[in-house]
Amino acid sequence: MLAIERRRKIMSLIQENQSVLVPELSKLFNVTEETIRRDLEKLEQEGLIKRTYGGAVLRESTNIDLSVNIREITNVEGKQAIALKVAEYIEDGDTLMLDSSSTAFYVAKQIKFKRRLTVITNSEKIVLELSNAKDCKVISTGGTLKANSLSYIGHWAEEAIKNYYVDKAIISCKGLDREKGITESHEMEAEVKRNMVNAANKVFLVVDHTKIDKSSFVRFATFDKIDYIFTDRKFSFEWEEFLQNNNIKIIYC
Repeated sequence: MLAIERRRKIMSLIQENQSVLVPELSKLFNVTEETIRRDLEKLEQEGLIKRTYGGAVLRESTNIDLSVNIREITNVEGKQAIALKVAEYIEDGDTLMLDSSSTAFYVAKQIKFKRRLTVITNSEKIVLELSNAKDCKVISTGGTLKANSLSYIGHWAEEAIKNYYVDKAIISCKGLDREKGITESHEMEAEVKRNMVNAANKVFLVVDHTKIDKSSFVRFATFDKIDYIFTDRKFSFEWEEFLQNNNIKIIYC
């Protein structure tokens, strides 16, 4: 198993159980404890976990602006399940906006074989992913490239989005909280998402279970702006009631 794949599985375990122990991981992956410690050190450097004596715990802060490469290996199974389900709701001929989230990137992988799509995005990775899609028109917002997320932000990106009106916007977030709303860690990323929400007839919020009951630095949308929420785990009764009261359709993936 490659080291990056092992670290991805370690992250999934930490998200599931909130903590892990080095000896248990060593046995599970059939590698030395020293190898596991190096994996945990790498994950800590990337801001995902906090090492403890004999193991590690999940780092709870949602204000950390993680790189796209790290986000793409976090809860991959959940994000792929969401992307597969979202693709079922995308019709031939749709006009779409996709943000620069890792979940939106997985959605792009699933819709590239649809017909007559138009995709507007501020994500460099999504532009490249769809570059070989035969029947998909891809429009990049342009703007200032944010290196760690490979996303375009700033005035020019925001103005480009304001020039369009699309069928569906597919966006994610760093945190989903009933009182604080839908939040993001970076102000300019949040502004791009806010403009995407305002430019769409229907808004699909794609969030894996790790975002629920979390809040980040800046709110970019309230729940009345959302039409569908796609997620990989069942919400609590309180959440389901809250979302239904806000006329949001929940899609479990």
